[in-house]
Amino acid sequence: MHETRLLRRTFLLLSLSFLLIIASWLTYRHQIVVLSPPPAGCVNIPALPDYLYSRSAYDAIEAMNNARQLEHLPSLRLPANFYDLDPIQQQFVLVNLERTDRGLRPLQLEANLSLFALAYSKQLRDLHFFAHTSPIGGTFEQRINSNPAIAGHYHIAAENLAGNPVAGVGPIYEYMYDDKAEACGHRDNILNPSLRFIGIGLVQDNQYGSISAQEFIEPALWNPYHPSAILIGKNADGPQISLTAHDDGYAPSLSFEAHVSNTIGTIRITWFLGNVGNFLQFGSTLTLNRRRLSPGKHQLLAYVVDGTQNYGMAQDTFAT
Repeated sequence: MHETRLLRRTFLLLSLSFLLIIASWLTYRHQIVVLSPPPAGCVNIPALPDYLYSRSAYDAIEAMNNARQLEHLPSLRLPANFYDLDPIQQQFVLVNLERTDRGLRPLQLEANLSLFALAYSKQLRDLHFFAHTSPIGGTFEQRINSNPAIAGHYHIAAENLAGNPVAGVGPIYEYMYDDKAEACGHRDNILNPSLRFIGIGLVQDNQYGSISAQEFIEPALWNPYHPSAILIGKNADGPQISLTAHDDGYAPSLSFEAHVSNTIGTIRITWFLGNVGNFLQFGSTLTLNRRRLSPGKHQLLAYVVDGTQNYGMAQDTFAT
């Protein structure tokens, strides 16, 4: 009996020791998994070093190289003059390095798309909004289809927007390695194997440091996009708009008519009262009922946007 109990105790002790060894091994394995590179998917990788703090393009490149290691990619092979390039060229170089290092063909930088991107970047800055839908130009689909060189000539169209103090490198880090909030949609655009052309536009901005837009298309096989169909210089000053008011001073109705010129493609006229946040209606004419307005002076704004996404604005002041 005693020997049997002793054997049982010995067996229990051995069993417990074995379980502790197994538990320790599993714990060690768990730690290794935690410390290993993140699995494929949409993740945010903290920028190290923090280029947003230093506002250094060199730090942003180092942060990109550190992030690329987690995908087992080599450090970026930058051209010798990279840091002398303007921010648009830097973005273009980095987009294509991210593509070619993953076996994708490089994109072609295209002038008409770049003009489109520049004009939209100006809208974002001037009208103080940050979205793919413009209060004066409409949705991305409406905007891209208003451009006569692009409409009907693409199978896929996409757009990336960024506000970043490191104008050339920073947006690419955001798009590629800090895009979880956008479900990695920016990254997917850059790495879409079907796309062929890219346009990049950028403006300086007091709030973000810079605002930039990237426009992508895959040409339609049935109606190819021709990069030679460039709209450069055809309305260098952008669309023009003026207003005519019809007011006898007594009638409750007050009407306005917009006159536009120097436009390309589909135009869009939008009316606002006081500021861009107070939308009235679309169209070339507007009628207001004085009785529905508060007494005092009012400022009427009318914007016209054409297919290049350049815009013009006119205003009128009236009293009620």
